[in-house]
Amino acid sequence: MVYQLNRAVLAVDRIPLWWVGILLLAVTFAPYLILKEGSVFPVHDQLDETLMTYVLSARHLAAGSGAGFPELLGGINASGMQPSAILFIWLYRFLSVFPAFVLQYLIVSGAGFFGMYGSVKEITDSSILAVAAAGCFCLLPVQPVYGLSVLGVPLLLYCFLCLYRKKHVAGSFAGILFFGLTTHLVLIGYVVLGFWLLAVLWLLIKKRHNRWIYLGFFWLLGIYLGVNHRLFGELLLGRSSYVSHREELVNHAAPFWDTVKSVFLDSAQHAPSLHRGLILPILALLVLGLLFRKKLEGAAHLRLLAGWLGLGVLGGIALLYGICLSPGVVDFKNSCSGFLRYFQLERFYWLYPAGWYLEFALCCSIWWDHGVCGPSASNGGRERGLVIFGYPALKLGVLVCLLLPVMQEIKTESNFYLNVNQMNNGSGITGYITWESFYAEELMGQLEAAIGRDMKDYRVAHLGMNPAPALMHGFYTVDGYSNNYPLEYKHRFRAVIEKELVKNEQTRLYFDEWGSRCYLFNGTTGNAWMLGKTLGIRYEGLEFDMEALKGLGCEYIFSAGEILDYEEMGLEFLGYYETESSYWGVWLYGL
Repeated sequence: MVYQLNRAVLAVDRIPLWWVGILLLAVTFAPYLILKEGSVFPVHDQLDETLMTYVLSARHLAAGSGAGFPELLGGINASGMQPSAILFIWLYRFLSVFPAFVLQYLIVSGAGFFGMYGSVKEITDSSILAVAAAGCFCLLPVQPVYGLSVLGVPLLLYCFLCLYRKKHVAGSFAGILFFGLTTHLVLIGYVVLGFWLLAVLWLLIKKRHNRWIYLGFFWLLGIYLGVNHRLFGELLLGRSSYVSHREELVNHAAPFWDTVKSVFLDSAQHAPSLHRGLILPILALLVLGLLFRKKLEGAAHLRLLAGWLGLGVLGGIALLYGICLSPGVVDFKNSCSGFLRYFQLERFYWLYPAGWYLEFALCCSIWWDHGVCGPSASNGGRERGLVIFGYPALKLGVLVCLLLPVMQEIKTESNFYLNVNQMNNGSGITGYITWESFYAEELMGQLEAAIGRDMKDYRVAHLGMNPAPALMHGFYTVDGYSNNYPLEYKHRFRAVIEKELVKNEQTRLYFDEWGSRCYLFNGTTGNAWMLGKTLGIRYEGLEFDMEALKGLGCEYIFSAGEILDYEEMGLEFLGYYETESSYWGVWLYGL
């Protein structure tokens, strides 16, 4: 029985298992088909900002790549809302926003699974290890608005490995093109180009020339240069038409070792890897490799060396993050202007999700090569290797046990779990904000009807609520969220909220030292912008400069709370609006 079980595991390990990814994606995306716009997605930096870069770009696609977006912040240059993956703009051009977003998410997750599967299979020649790593990796709670900048890294690695081994050349160059068009240079592009350049230099030094590796590097570099030509024009040639608000960005230092430890254990913003449970297994496998290195066979020695090197790189990324946030480096950046002030070299940590699961698969592969063992096997119950590691079924069991803590965390943190929970319980119990309730299309329609004018003829501001729903509907706003808008506009907007900023030092620093969220911050609710209808917010004594607000073109305020002394502010109350499904309740005021 044991012999047959080992034979079965070995047989499965040798056959292609890529089709498991199709089944996994079908299951994990089924809730979105069932819930539709009742689905749940993280709002922060996704639904409230980055998604709008695709929506606005798609709306103005016919106007050309240099056209601005008049809807946002009184009219903003296109470079202020540049999508992370320009190829996906076309989804939003031809589909409505929700199906375009879900399709983008499906493409990103699919690329994550098949890229990781292909890379691990290529490195280890094990279908089981490939499926295990790819299955965990593609379920990480990434934000699909960033394209393939996180989940696409293994796909690029697979293309690199194919070029290195001089196979699937045409497909690899197509894959590189896809990666280049679905990632951003400042998020992950410079990181992968840097590692690819190191590989090129290593080949040149070793005189192991490979023209496909060289051409692949220049192909990816050329794609990024083409996609980001405006960025290079601004940085290198000074062609920007305005001074960015990032000139006033203040970088803040963090304790070095605490930062290194935090990143090494848990990664950092926008790159969730949930890898903490993999660290001890990886260390155990590597230490065992050292202890029994004389009994390892074939490629296991090379994989052991690569495993230690990989762990060193992952540790080095955490150290780099700590250095970039150290007082000396932060002081230097704050003394600079332009690109050096706000460039984030520490974004090498975006490699963490891919790096840790590749590292785990690589370390497992040190012990994975096996014969078929059981009572009938020759040579005392084994064919080769250590006795305890000679049983394929036992290895599979150990693999599952090692992955259980990570699988449990992925289950509870994944977007799939959020939506299954939403299907079973609803927002009344979960407290989740659905797509439908956040964007509140019916509510926005009521506000449009109440105003009764063409939305292009006036602008609105928001108090205590996010401008994204209004922008999604088609309103023009004087406020908004952008990581690159004119400094001059920030100063004009600050004049509106200046007296309110004085009332709350934390909010003042948030606006003055960062400022990417250009909202009606105030002394009552600070920098809160997600105040739902159930909170019963009330405002009184607000000291906004209404003339300055009118000077920005604002004629209406959408408020998440009632303004008790609106008449003293020179406002006209035009009604309260909410719908059963909306997260928001809006008090509408005219200036």
